[in-house]
Amino acid sequence: MSDFEPSPAWRALTPGQQLMLRRLDRDGALPSPGPWEMRTVRSLLARGLVRPRRPGDETVGLWFLSAKGSRILPRDLDDTDPACVPLSSPP
Repeated sequence: MSDFEPSPAWRALTPGQQLMLRRLDRDGALPSPGPWEMRTVRSLLARGLVRPRRPGDETVGLWFLSAKGSRILPRDLDDTDPACVPLSSPP
């Protein structure tokens, strides 16, 4: 068990909204949400947690995690970013 406490903004989200944000964080842009997912996407858009693709942007996907959305994502202590892991010294 970790001492990590999720933010109030994260706790205010529904389980479906939390899953969608984790999915966007894990998989990147959401290419084409199903009709059953649009309600969740619209609610996250209203909160400023996702953003649509910018006009003229050739990036694959329609919906992206916004900076605000990535800030409220809980980061577990056991999640390690490979860029932050120190390289081991040669023997």
